[in-house]
Amino acid sequence: MSLRGFLIIIGITDLLAWCAWGTVLFATSPESGFPILFVFYASLLLALLGLCAIIGFCIRVYVFKRDELVSLYVKRTFRQGFLLSLLLVVCLMLAHAGLLRSWVVLIVVAIIGFGEHLFLSGEHAARN
Repeated sequence: MSLRGFLIIIGITDLLAWCAWGTVLFATSPESGFPILFVFYASLLLALLGLCAIIGFCIRVYVFKRDELVSLYVKRTFRQGFLLSLLLVVCLMLAHAGLLRSWVVLIVVAIIGFGEHLFLSGEHAARN
């Protein structure tokens, strides 16, 4: 599959995820219970993942322009997009539960940063 085709597929699925999130947001009530909240957060996570991945990929390719394989850009961008999306959704869930505090956000950022460090260490070990 070509890179252009891949990005088109990601764009279309991201648009569908945003439509699903909008449908849940405007067609349901927050008091509907756990299943609706789960679909709300899951669709938001997928929508943010696609958005972060596309924006991150464009920044990597058009701004930084390193001499690396495009497949490495896609892999790293999706991983980092997922971690950023996860951070945003976890913070939103904590805010919904009334538990969002600055020190809690720092703990979540530290955990996600540690996860990214593990991924980067694994990539470095695989190259050597």
